[in-house]
Amino acid sequence: MKGHIKVSYPTKFLSNHHYLNEVPVEGKTTSKFNFRIGWYDLYAAQIIRTGNCITLLSNPYSITVDSFWNINYFEDIAKYIFWTFNKSFRLKLIQQVPVLSYTVLRHCLQLLTENYLPYDNARLPEADEELQFCFLKDKSLRESKKYEDMYRLDQENREAIKLALEERAITPTLPEPDSLVQGASSAPTLLDMIVPTNGSSLETLQFIKDKLLEAEFRFDIFAPVKKSKDNRNPHGFNGCIAAMIDFFYQRNYFVQAYSLDQVFEAYFTYSGNSIAKFNSFLSEFRQDNSFIKYSDRLNKLKINKLK
Repeated sequence: MKGHIKVSYPTKFLSNHHYLNEVPVEGKTTSKFNFRIGWYDLYAAQIIRTGNCITLLSNPYSITVDSFWNINYFEDIAKYIFWTFNKSFRLKLIQQVPVLSYTVLRHCLQLLTENYLPYDNARLPEADEELQFCFLKDKSLRESKKYEDMYRLDQENREAIKLALEERAITPTLPEPDSLVQGASSAPTLLDMIVPTNGSSLETLQFIKDKLLEAEFRFDIFAPVKKSKDNRNPHGFNGCIAAMIDFFYQRNYFVQAYSLDQVFEAYFTYSGNSIAKFNSFLSEFRQDNSFIKYSDRLNKLKINKLK
């Protein structure tokens, strides 16, 4: 650590209260028992087992596939979050690399290269007090042998993501997956079915998500929903899904070569959600009260069709 860091008591109190902060990955959370009693090494192991990530800041971060590749968030994710997500989520991230626009891909690669180690104290001159104290916490954690798994897994995930970005970056003239001939051996994903905007299906998906927020959808339907004790979706959730898919399907945001039920199935795979008795729901969803309510809200936004 270069120089002597002076940190005020309020900042130390805040940062120690959030000594290790869990970063949920696609909505997963863990018990905070070990955190509350100060057994942070056990809490870190618990977070890793769950497949979540870790930050030393007090900021309430969360990660999904889409937020990870959103350049508005990627810089913070690279600088301040230990990538302790599991191999399955890493695979999901790598699967999205081919659909990133070349500009986004190069920018993410540059940020990851510059921030290959989180909490790099070379950035000390530009750091606020809380971040300065996080550099001290990081130094202490690295010197302790109890957090080796956290650091090892972070570097393994960063190396795998960086390699995927580098491999794609050296072949920028490859056609985007949206323009590839259909019929590949793997099933089409939701992003394959979304019409790209500015060459990126993720950009179109982000537009859809923004409009759902504007329409005040009750649920974040692109994250796994918490089911009831009898393993049912919350009341109104199925109608929200149907309103989103039907509305944007009718406005050509989904590739029309795919049927409506194919889009539903791809959505289930992408989000991790499901609908019991789906075939019955598919034939009846337009009579669902939640569908009617949220469809009306979307209609009031006067969203144009894609040409």
